Amino acid sequence: MLNTNNNTHIQKFKRSVLIKAALICFFIFISMYSFADSSDENTLLSSLDFSKAENLINDVRANKLDYLINEKKLTKAFELSKEQRWERLHLEAAALYAELLFRQERYKRLKHHLAFYLSNKQLTEQKDVHLLFLESQLKSLARNEDPTPAKNLAKELEKLIPQHSDNEKIIIFRALAYYYTDTDVLRKTLNAALEGLELALKNNNFAAQGYFYRKIADAYHLLTDVDKDKSKAVYYAKKAVKAYEKTSDGLFTAKAYWSLGNVLLEINDPNNALVQLNKALSYFKKVNMKKGLAFAQYSIADIQYLQGNYNTALTLVNQNIELARSAGIHDMHLASLILLADIYIKQNLLDKANQVNDEVYNNLDKFTRSIYKARFLAKRYELKRRLNYIDDAFEAIEDKLVYTKKHYEATSESNIKALQIKFEVKEREDKISQLEFEKDINKLQAIEEHQQKIIWRLSASIAFILVLVSLFLFYRQIRQRKKYHTIALTDYLTNSLNRRGVMQIADNLLANKPASIAIVDLDYFKNINDKFGHDTGDLVLIKFAQAAKDTLSENDTYGRYGGEEWLFVLNTLDKQKINDTFENLALTLSEYCREIEALPSKINITFSVGVAISNPHSKSLDVLIKHADQQLYKAKENGRNQIAIA
Repeated sequence: MLNTNNNTHIQKFKRSVLIKAALICFFIFISMYSFADSSDENTLLSSLDFSKAENLINDVRANKLDYLINEKKLTKAFELSKEQRWERLHLEAAALYAELLFRQERYKRLKHHLAFYLSNKQLTEQKDVHLLFLESQLKSLARNEDPTPAKNLAKELEKLIPQHSDNEKIIIFRALAYYYTDTDVLRKTLNAALEGLELALKNNNFAAQGYFYRKIADAYHLLTDVDKDKSKAVYYAKKAVKAYEKTSDGLFTAKAYWSLGNVLLEINDPNNALVQLNKALSYFKKVNMKKGLAFAQYSIADIQYLQGNYNTALTLVNQNIELARSAGIHDMHLASLILLADIYIKQNLLDKANQVNDEVYNNLDKFTRSIYKARFLAKRYELKRRLNYIDDAFEAIEDKLVYTKKHYEATSESNIKALQIKFEVKEREDKISQLEFEKDINKLQAIEEHQQKIIWRLSASIAFILVLVSLFLFYRQIRQRKKYHTIALTDYLTNSLNRRGVMQIADNLLANKPASIAIVDLDYFKNINDKFGHDTGDLVLIKFAQAAKDTLSENDTYGRYGGEEWLFVLNTLDKQKINDTFENLALTLSEYCREIEALPSKINITFSVGVAISNPHSKSLDVLIKHADQQLYKAKENGRNQIAIA
C-alpha cells in the first residue's frame, strides 16, 4: 500500500514538472516570437548598407514611398548616412528628413535642423538638394509672424529660376506656389503653379503635377464666390487626385481628397464631398496628423450642419476646437468657432452664439486671409442685427467692406484673365497685346498730328514691330501645338495611346507592310464598376495598360479604343505568336490586378480577343477592325476569356 502511494505521488510530481516545463517553453516561444516580430523592422533597418539606403532615399524622392508611413526607415537612413560619413547621400537624406519634420509638424526641430545644414559649404555643390532645403526653409519661414525673411527668400528663389534645370525649377515653383498660397497672393500662386505644371507635364512627374493641379484648384476655389464659377476648381481638384493616386505620397493624396471634398461641398454636392473627406480623414488618423485631422473633421462637421444634424455637428466641432487649439492652427480654430456659433443660431441659442462670435472677433487678426475675415464679419453683422446691437452691426459691415476690398485687390479679375491655363489657346492675350499697340499708335497720331511724315514713319515702325510680334506669337503657337499634339493622342487615365493615336499608327503601319489587328474587351467590366466602384474600375484599366506595355514587343502597339475596349497592332501574321502574346498578357494582367487592394483576391480579371490578319484582299484598317470586331463577338459568344482569330 505504501509503495502504491509513493508511485502515485511520483507520477503526480512528474506530471507537474512536465506541465511546468511545457508552460515555460510556451512562454519562451511566445516571447521569442513577439521579439522577432517587433524587431523585424529594426533588423531590416540595421542591415541598411549604402546601396539600400540610396534606393530608399531615391524611392522617397520619387514618391514611391510615403514619408510618414516610412518615418523609421527614413530616419534610420538619415542617421546611418551621418554615422558612416556618406556625405553626398547624407545631405540628400537630411533634405528629405527636413520635409519629414515639416509633415510631422515638428517645427522647432525643423528650424534647428535647417540652421545646421544650410551652413554646410558642400551643400551648394548639390543644386537639387540645396533647393530642397530652401523649399523647407521657405515653408518654415512662412509660419513666422515676421513676414520679411520668407518674402526675401521667395524673391531670391525667383531670381534663381533661369539658372536651373527643369527638375530643379519644379522644386522652386513648388516652394513658391506654397508660399504665395500661404500669403494669399493668389495671382502669383497661379503663375508659379502654371509654370511648374508645364514642366511637370513635360517630365512626367505625377507628384509635381498633382501638387500644381491642387494649387491651381485651391486658387480658383478662393477666387470665386459663386457656385457656378467653381467649375475650374472642381476640374483641377479632380486632376490633382488622379495624379496623386499614381504615387505613394499618402499625405498629399489625402490633401487632394480634402481639397476636392471642400469644393464639392461648396457646389452643393455633400454626399460626394463626404466620400472624399472620409478618404482624407482615414489617412490623417493613420499617421496621427493633427493639422490634417482638424481640417478634414471640420469639413465633415460642416456637412453634418448643412444636412441639419446639429447634435452630431456640435459634437464634432467641439472636438475640433480643442484639436485645432492644441495644434496651434489658428485659421481652423477660428473657423470651428464660427461653425459652433452657426449651430447655436440654428438651435436658437443666440446668447451662446454671440459669446462665441465675440471670441472670434477678438482674435480676427489670426486669420491669414482677408476673405475669411470678410465672410466672418458678414455673419457677425447678421447676428448683431438680430440681437439689436446696432453699433456692433454697423462696425462689422464697415470692417467687412475693408477686408473685401483687400481680397479683391489680391485677386482682381483682370489679373486672373491674364493668366489663362498654359495648354489653352491664348487668343485673348494676343488680342490684348494688339490693342495696346494700336492704342499707342492712336495716341501718337493725336499728339503729333501736324507732323505727318514723322507719324507715318513711326506708324510704319510700330506696324513692323506688330508683324514681328505676330510672327513670333504664331511661331510660339505652332510650337505649343506640336508640344500638345502628343497629349491629344494620349489617354489621360492610362497614359497610353487613345483611339486617335493608335489608329494613326495602325494606318501608317498597314500602308507599308501587313500586320494583325486585334480588339480586346475586358470581360464583365461593368460588374467591376458596379460592385467595387469606378475608382477600382479605373485602376483595372491602368493595370491593363501597364501589363500590355510590359508584355508587347517593341514593334507592337496598343491603345485605348474606347471604354474597356483596346486596339492592338501586332507586327506579325503568325497565329501562334499572336496566341502566345495574349496568353502572356493574361498572366501579367492577373498578377498586376492582385496589387489592387479594393479588388478581392478571388476576382480574376479576364478579357476576350478578336484578331484579324491582313492579306491582299483585306488590308485597310477599317476592314480589319470590322473583321476583328466580328471575331471578338464570336469569342464572347463562346464564353469569353478566349482568342478568336480570322
